[in-house]
Amino acid sequence: MNVTDYEQRRNRILELIIEAYVSTASPIGSEFLSRKLRSTLSSATIRNIMGELEEAGLLEQPHTSAGRVPTDRGYRFYVDAVMDRRRLGVEELHRIESLIQPAEELDQLLERAGNVLSELTQQAAFVIAPTVKRSTVKQIELVPLGVRKLLCVLIANDEMIASHVVEIEEPMSRDEAVALGRFINTELVGLPFSDLLGSLERRLLAEHESFYYLVKRSLSILQDALSTEPDERLFLEGMRYVIAQPEFSRDARKAHELLRGLDAEEALLARIRQDLGGEGVQVRIGREVQVPGLEECSYVTAPFTVGEEVVGGIGVLGPKRMDYPRVRALVEGMGRCMTEVLTHLDRDA
Repeated sequence: MNVTDYEQRRNRILELIIEAYVSTASPIGSEFLSRKLRSTLSSATIRNIMGELEEAGLLEQPHTSAGRVPTDRGYRFYVDAVMDRRRLGVEELHRIESLIQPAEELDQLLERAGNVLSELTQQAAFVIAPTVKRSTVKQIELVPLGVRKLLCVLIANDEMIASHVVEIEEPMSRDEAVALGRFINTELVGLPFSDLLGSLERRLLAEHESFYYLVKRSLSILQDALSTEPDERLFLEGMRYVIAQPEFSRDARKAHELLRGLDAEEALLARIRQDLGGEGVQVRIGREVQVPGLEECSYVTAPFTVGEEVVGGIGVLGPKRMDYPRVRALVEGMGRCMTEVLTHLDRDA
Protein backbone atom coordinates (compact mmCIF):
# COMPACT_ATOMS: atom_id res chain seq x y z
CA MET A 1 0.00 0.00 0.00
CA ASN A 2 1.51 3.35 -1.04
CA VAL A 3 1.46 6.51 1.09
CA THR A 4 -1.46 8.08 -0.76
CA ASP A 5 -3.67 5.04 -0.20
CA TYR A 6 -2.73 4.96 3.46
CA GLU A 7 -3.51 8.67 3.96
CA GLN A 8 -6.84 8.25 2.23
CA ARG A 9 -7.76 5.39 4.55
CA ARG A 10 -6.61 7.28 7.61
CA ASN A 11 -8.61 10.34 6.56
CA ARG A 12 -11.65 8.18 5.90
CA ILE A 13 -11.45 6.68 9.39
CA LEU A 14 -11.19 10.16 10.92
CA GLU A 15 -14.11 11.37 8.80
CA LEU A 16 -16.32 8.46 9.86
CA ILE A 17 -15.48 8.97 13.54
CA ILE A 18 -16.27 12.69 13.41
CA GLU A 19 -19.51 12.21 11.47
CA ALA A 20 -20.65 9.49 13.87
CA TYR A 21 -19.66 11.51 16.93
CA VAL A 22 -21.58 14.53 15.59
CA SER A 23 -24.70 12.34 15.39
CA THR A 24 -24.38 10.37 18.63
CA ALA A 25 -22.29 12.50 21.05
CA SER A 26 -20.80 9.15 22.18
CA PRO A 27 -17.25 7.77 21.75
CA ILE A 28 -16.83 5.74 18.57
CA GLY A 29 -15.30 2.25 18.67
CA SER A 30 -13.65 0.03 16.07
CA GLU A 31 -16.68 -2.28 15.89
CA PHE A 32 -18.84 0.55 14.56
CA LEU A 33 -16.22 1.46 11.96
CA SER A 34 -15.86 -2.15 10.88
CA ARG A 35 -19.61 -2.38 10.22
CA LYS A 36 -19.60 0.96 8.44
CA LEU A 37 -16.72 -0.03 6.17
CA ARG A 38 -18.28 -3.46 5.48
CA SER A 39 -15.04 -5.40 5.94
CA THR A 40 -13.00 -3.38 3.41
CA LEU A 41 -10.54 -3.04 6.28
CA SER A 42 -9.89 -5.62 8.98
CA SER A 43 -10.71 -4.82 12.59
CA ALA A 44 -7.00 -5.01 13.43
CA THR A 45 -6.13 -2.46 10.71
CA ILE A 46 -8.90 -0.12 11.91
CA ARG A 47 -7.64 -0.33 15.51
CA ASN A 48 -4.09 0.38 14.34
CA ILE A 49 -5.19 3.44 12.37
CA MET A 50 -7.24 4.68 15.32
CA GLY A 51 -4.18 4.29 17.53
CA GLU A 52 -2.06 6.25 15.08
CA LEU A 53 -4.68 9.03 14.89
CA GLU A 54 -4.60 9.17 18.67
CA GLU A 55 -0.80 9.38 18.72
CA ALA A 56 -1.00 12.21 16.18
CA GLY A 57 -3.28 14.13 18.54
CA LEU A 58 -6.33 13.93 16.26
CA LEU A 59 -8.31 11.58 18.53
CA GLU A 60 -8.48 10.96 22.24
CA GLN A 61 -9.90 8.24 24.46
CA PRO A 62 -12.03 9.82 27.21
CA HIS A 63 -12.13 6.63 29.30
CA THR A 64 -10.21 3.37 29.38
CA SER A 65 -11.85 0.76 27.11
CA ALA A 66 -14.05 3.49 25.57
CA GLY A 67 -14.07 4.48 21.94
CA ARG A 68 -12.40 7.63 20.60
CA VAL A 69 -13.61 11.20 20.16
CA PRO A 70 -12.08 13.98 18.05
CA THR A 71 -9.73 16.54 19.58
CA ASP A 72 -9.60 20.21 18.61
CA ARG A 73 -6.68 19.31 16.37
CA GLY A 74 -8.69 16.48 14.83
CA TYR A 75 -11.58 18.80 14.02
CA ARG A 76 -9.16 21.33 12.55
CA PHE A 77 -7.52 18.74 10.28
CA TYR A 78 -10.96 17.51 9.23
CA VAL A 79 -12.20 21.03 8.38
CA ASP A 80 -9.03 21.99 6.52
CA ALA A 81 -8.16 18.80 4.68
CA VAL A 82 -10.90 16.17 4.76
CA MET A 83 -14.49 17.43 4.70
CA ASP A 84 -16.37 18.28 1.52
CA ARG A 85 -16.69 22.02 0.78
CA ARG A 86 -20.34 22.24 -0.16
CA ARG A 87 -22.08 25.29 -1.61
CA LEU A 88 -25.78 26.01 -1.62
CA GLY A 89 -27.55 25.85 -4.95
CA VAL A 90 -29.37 28.75 -6.58
CA GLU A 91 -32.79 27.51 -5.42
CA GLU A 92 -31.61 27.23 -1.82
CA LEU A 93 -30.17 30.75 -1.93
CA HIS A 94 -33.43 32.13 -3.34
CA ARG A 95 -35.38 30.37 -0.59
CA ILE A 96 -33.18 31.92 2.10
CA GLU A 97 -33.54 35.38 0.53
CA SER A 98 -37.32 34.98 0.55
CA LEU A 99 -37.19 34.15 4.28
CA ILE A 100 -35.11 37.18 5.30
CA GLN A 101 -36.35 39.88 2.92
CA PRO A 102 -39.82 40.74 4.29
CA ALA A 103 -38.17 42.88 7.00
CA GLU A 104 -39.03 46.58 6.67
CA GLU A 105 -36.13 47.98 8.71
CA LEU A 106 -32.45 47.10 8.94
CA ASP A 107 -32.66 45.83 12.52
CA GLN A 108 -35.58 43.58 11.56
CA LEU A 109 -33.55 42.23 8.65
CA LEU A 110 -30.58 41.45 10.89
CA GLU A 111 -32.70 39.74 13.54
CA ARG A 112 -34.61 37.78 10.90
CA ALA A 113 -31.36 36.60 9.29
CA GLY A 114 -30.10 35.38 12.66
CA ASN A 115 -33.36 33.57 13.39
CA VAL A 116 -33.45 31.91 9.96
CA LEU A 117 -29.85 30.70 10.24
CA SER A 118 -30.45 29.44 13.76
CA GLU A 119 -33.52 27.47 12.65
CA LEU A 120 -31.71 26.01 9.63
CA THR A 121 -28.68 24.84 11.63
CA GLN A 122 -30.40 24.13 14.97
CA GLN A 123 -27.55 26.05 16.60
CA ALA A 124 -27.09 29.59 17.85
CA ALA A 125 -26.63 32.19 15.13
CA PHE A 126 -25.05 35.62 15.39
CA VAL A 127 -25.07 38.72 13.24
CA ILE A 128 -22.52 41.51 13.61
CA ALA A 129 -23.65 44.82 12.19
CA PRO A 130 -22.38 48.39 12.28
CA THR A 131 -24.05 51.05 14.40
CA VAL A 132 -24.83 54.61 13.34
CA LYS A 133 -21.16 55.46 13.91
CA ARG A 134 -20.40 53.65 10.65
CA SER A 135 -23.07 55.52 8.67
CA THR A 136 -24.02 59.07 7.68
CA VAL A 137 -26.36 61.56 9.35
CA LYS A 138 -29.99 61.70 8.21
CA GLN A 139 -31.33 63.56 11.23
CA ILE A 140 -30.53 64.34 14.86
CA GLU A 141 -33.31 65.05 17.33
CA LEU A 142 -32.97 66.59 20.81
CA VAL A 143 -35.73 66.10 23.39
CA PRO A 144 -35.48 67.58 26.93
CA LEU A 145 -36.24 64.96 29.62
CA GLY A 146 -35.71 67.07 32.71
CA VAL A 147 -33.83 70.03 34.03
CA ARG A 148 -30.42 68.72 33.01
CA LYS A 149 -31.18 65.67 30.89
CA LEU A 150 -31.59 65.47 27.14
CA LEU A 151 -32.52 62.60 24.84
CA CYS A 152 -30.28 62.66 21.76
CA VAL A 153 -31.69 60.58 18.89
CA LEU A 154 -29.26 59.77 16.08
CA ILE A 155 -30.86 58.69 12.79
CA ALA A 156 -28.67 57.36 9.97
CA ASN A 157 -29.34 57.34 6.25
CA ASP A 158 -29.87 53.56 6.27
CA GLU A 159 -32.62 54.02 8.88
CA MET A 160 -30.49 52.88 11.82
CA ILE A 161 -31.48 54.71 14.99
CA ALA A 162 -29.61 55.16 18.26
CA SER A 163 -30.73 57.14 21.28
CA HIS A 164 -28.72 58.28 24.28
CA VAL A 165 -29.60 60.22 27.42
CA VAL A 166 -27.12 63.06 27.86
CA GLU A 167 -26.41 65.05 31.02
CA ILE A 168 -26.21 68.78 30.22
CA GLU A 169 -24.63 71.54 32.27
CA GLU A 170 -27.29 74.18 31.57
CA PRO A 171 -31.07 73.68 31.51
CA MET A 172 -32.66 73.58 28.06
CA SER A 173 -36.27 74.31 27.15
CA ARG A 174 -38.12 72.48 24.40
CA ASP A 175 -37.93 75.55 22.16
CA GLU A 176 -34.18 75.80 22.74
CA ALA A 177 -33.79 72.10 21.93
CA VAL A 178 -35.72 72.55 18.67
CA ALA A 179 -33.55 75.53 17.71
CA LEU A 180 -30.32 73.68 18.54
CA GLY A 181 -31.52 70.61 16.65
CA ARG A 182 -32.30 72.77 13.62
CA PHE A 183 -28.77 74.19 13.72
CA ILE A 184 -27.19 70.73 14.07
CA ASN A 185 -29.16 69.30 11.17
CA THR A 186 -28.41 72.29 8.94
CA GLU A 187 -24.70 71.87 9.61
CA LEU A 188 -24.26 68.10 9.81
CA VAL A 189 -26.82 66.19 7.71
CA GLY A 190 -25.03 64.08 5.12
CA LEU A 191 -21.76 63.90 7.04
CA PRO A 192 -20.41 60.56 8.29
CA PHE A 193 -21.06 60.19 12.01
CA SER A 194 -17.34 59.50 12.38
CA ASP A 195 -16.62 63.05 11.14
CA LEU A 196 -19.17 64.92 13.27
CA LEU A 197 -16.95 65.81 16.19
CA GLY A 198 -13.99 66.80 14.03
CA SER A 199 -16.24 69.00 11.90
CA LEU A 200 -17.66 70.75 14.96
CA GLU A 201 -14.21 71.18 16.51
CA ARG A 202 -12.95 72.85 13.34
CA ARG A 203 -16.03 75.06 13.24
CA LEU A 204 -15.52 75.99 16.89
CA LEU A 205 -11.97 77.15 16.20
CA ALA A 206 -13.20 79.30 13.31
CA GLU A 207 -16.17 80.88 15.14
CA HIS A 208 -15.71 84.03 17.18
CA GLU A 209 -19.21 85.34 17.85
CA SER A 210 -22.55 84.48 16.21
CA PHE A 211 -22.63 80.67 16.28
CA TYR A 212 -19.91 79.96 18.85
CA TYR A 213 -22.34 79.06 21.64
CA LEU A 214 -24.44 76.79 19.37
CA VAL A 215 -21.36 74.98 18.05
CA LYS A 216 -19.92 74.53 21.54
CA ARG A 217 -23.17 73.16 22.93
CA SER A 218 -23.67 70.87 19.94
CA LEU A 219 -20.15 69.51 20.33
CA SER A 220 -20.65 68.79 24.03
CA ILE A 221 -23.94 66.92 23.49
CA LEU A 222 -22.73 64.85 20.54
CA GLN A 223 -19.44 64.00 22.25
CA ASP A 224 -21.43 62.57 25.16
CA ALA A 225 -23.88 60.68 22.92
CA LEU A 226 -21.28 59.17 20.59
CA SER A 227 -18.92 58.20 23.42
CA THR A 228 -21.40 55.53 24.56
CA GLU A 229 -22.33 54.31 21.07
CA PRO A 230 -20.40 51.13 20.10
CA ASP A 231 -18.90 50.67 16.66
CA GLU A 232 -20.78 47.40 16.13
CA ARG A 233 -23.69 45.42 17.51
CA LEU A 234 -23.97 41.69 18.14
CA PHE A 235 -27.31 39.93 17.61
CA LEU A 236 -27.34 36.41 19.07
CA GLU A 237 -30.29 34.10 18.41
CA GLY A 238 -31.09 30.50 19.35
CA MET A 239 -28.87 29.81 22.36
CA ARG A 240 -31.56 27.36 23.49
CA TYR A 241 -30.32 24.96 20.82
CA VAL A 242 -26.78 25.01 22.21
CA ILE A 243 -27.80 24.62 25.86
CA ALA A 244 -29.90 21.58 24.86
CA GLN A 245 -26.88 19.77 23.34
CA PRO A 246 -25.63 16.77 25.40
CA GLU A 247 -22.27 18.43 26.14
CA PHE A 248 -24.04 21.08 28.18
CA SER A 249 -27.37 19.54 29.21
CA ARG A 250 -25.56 16.63 30.90
CA ASP A 251 -22.78 18.68 32.49
CA ALA A 252 -23.76 21.63 34.68
CA ARG A 253 -20.15 22.84 34.88
CA LYS A 254 -19.82 23.08 31.11
CA ALA A 255 -23.20 24.81 30.88
CA HIS A 256 -22.08 27.34 33.47
CA GLU A 257 -18.82 27.96 31.58
CA LEU A 258 -20.78 28.44 28.36
CA LEU A 259 -22.99 31.11 29.94
CA ARG A 260 -19.93 32.79 31.44
CA GLY A 261 -18.32 32.92 28.01
CA LEU A 262 -21.43 34.44 26.45
CA ASP A 263 -21.39 37.17 29.09
CA ALA A 264 -18.02 38.26 27.66
CA GLU A 265 -19.77 39.68 24.60
CA GLU A 266 -17.07 42.25 23.87
CA ALA A 267 -14.36 39.57 23.80
CA LEU A 268 -16.41 37.39 21.45
CA LEU A 269 -17.23 40.37 19.23
CA ALA A 270 -13.55 41.34 19.02
CA ARG A 271 -12.53 37.79 18.08
CA ILE A 272 -15.16 37.48 15.35
CA ARG A 273 -14.28 40.95 14.07
CA GLN A 274 -10.71 39.74 13.46
CA ASP A 275 -12.03 36.93 11.25
CA LEU A 276 -14.25 39.27 9.25
CA GLY A 277 -11.06 41.02 8.16
CA GLY A 278 -9.97 37.85 6.36
CA GLU A 279 -11.34 36.34 3.18
CA GLY A 280 -14.39 34.13 2.96
CA VAL A 281 -15.69 31.72 5.59
CA GLN A 282 -13.67 31.29 8.78
CA VAL A 283 -13.95 28.40 11.26
CA ARG A 284 -12.68 28.66 14.86
CA ILE A 285 -12.62 25.50 16.95
CA GLY A 286 -12.46 25.17 20.72
CA ARG A 287 -9.56 27.12 22.17
CA GLU A 288 -9.13 28.97 18.86
CA VAL A 289 -12.23 30.98 19.85
CA GLN A 290 -10.01 32.58 22.52
CA VAL A 291 -12.90 33.46 24.84
CA PRO A 292 -12.75 31.95 28.35
CA GLY A 293 -15.77 29.70 28.86
CA LEU A 294 -16.24 28.89 25.17
CA GLU A 295 -13.51 26.24 24.92
CA GLU A 296 -16.16 23.60 24.17
CA CYS A 297 -17.60 25.66 21.31
CA SER A 298 -16.78 26.46 17.71
CA TYR A 299 -18.03 29.17 15.42
CA VAL A 300 -18.29 29.55 11.66
CA THR A 301 -18.55 33.06 10.23
CA ALA A 302 -18.71 34.83 6.88
CA PRO A 303 -18.69 38.55 6.00
CA PHE A 304 -21.32 40.46 4.07
CA THR A 305 -20.44 43.50 2.01
CA VAL A 306 -21.84 46.57 0.32
CA GLY A 307 -19.69 47.45 -2.65
CA GLU A 308 -16.12 46.65 -1.69
CA GLU A 309 -16.61 47.29 2.04
CA VAL A 310 -17.24 44.60 4.64
CA VAL A 311 -20.12 46.02 6.67
CA GLY A 312 -20.85 43.07 8.94
CA GLY A 313 -20.81 39.35 9.40
CA ILE A 314 -23.06 36.38 10.10
CA GLY A 315 -22.28 33.02 11.62
CA VAL A 316 -23.12 30.05 13.78
CA LEU A 317 -21.96 29.29 17.32
CA GLY A 318 -22.35 25.79 18.71
CA PRO A 319 -20.56 22.85 20.30
CA LYS A 320 -17.36 21.60 18.66
CA ARG A 321 -19.43 18.56 17.71
CA MET A 322 -21.26 20.35 14.89
CA ASP A 323 -21.98 19.36 11.29
CA TYR A 324 -19.21 21.50 9.79
CA PRO A 325 -19.89 20.82 6.07
CA ARG A 326 -23.57 21.75 6.37
CA VAL A 327 -23.02 24.68 8.75
CA ARG A 328 -20.24 26.07 6.59
CA ALA A 329 -22.38 25.90 3.45
CA LEU A 330 -25.32 27.63 5.18
CA VAL A 331 -23.15 30.38 6.68
CA GLU A 332 -21.41 31.03 3.37
CA GLY A 333 -24.77 31.11 1.58
CA MET A 334 -26.33 33.41 4.16
CA GLY A 335 -23.39 35.80 3.81
CA ARG A 336 -24.00 35.93 0.06
CA CYS A 337 -27.73 36.52 0.57
CA MET A 338 -27.12 39.33 3.05
CA THR A 339 -24.73 40.97 0.59
CA GLU A 340 -27.40 40.83 -2.14
CA VAL A 341 -30.19 42.19 0.07
CA LEU A 342 -28.10 44.99 1.58
CA THR A 343 -26.75 45.98 -1.82
CA HIS A 344 -30.31 46.40 -3.10
CA LEU A 345 -31.26 48.41 -0.02
CA ASP A 346 -28.23 50.65 -0.53
CA ARG A 347 -29.19 51.30 -4.16
CA ASP A 348 -32.78 52.14 -3.19
CA ALA A 349 -31.75 54.48 -0.36
